[in-house]
Amino acid sequence: MIQDMLTNIYTELTSDSVIKQFVGNRIRYYDYPENEDTNQTKMIINPLRPPQEQVGGSDQGLTTNFIFQIDVQSTDRKICKQVQAAVKQQMTALHFAQLTDGLDEYFPETKLFVDARRYEGNTEIYDTNY
Repeated sequence: MIQDMLTNIYTELTSDSVIKQFVGNRIRYYDYPENEDTNQTKMIINPLRPPQEQVGGSDQGLTTNFIFQIDVQSTDRKICKQVQAAVKQQMTALHFAQLTDGLDEYFPETKLFVDARRYEGNTEIYDTNY
């Protein structure tokens, strides 16, 4: 059976008390509909490329590499930071490391602060069914 890293990340994030408190069930994959919850804190999990074999041996991939961007959007800048700190903790638990690029900006047209961070991680050896 194929595994789904998006589901694994979603499950890990929704288990965190800070994320539950501020984001609740407003976590989406790929995009967030503009007409939903415009004034409430929300999160988007977006894979930046397909999974890739990382380490090879005996003519097969031994680990799988992923890169995800996780956006937190809120009308409160400090809540964005607090939620992203919780995201980083949960992503670290999944063996992901934060990359150097991302976004930390206020958008006056939507009146939202956006903190978008990118994470890269590899599966354990022989865990390649993604």
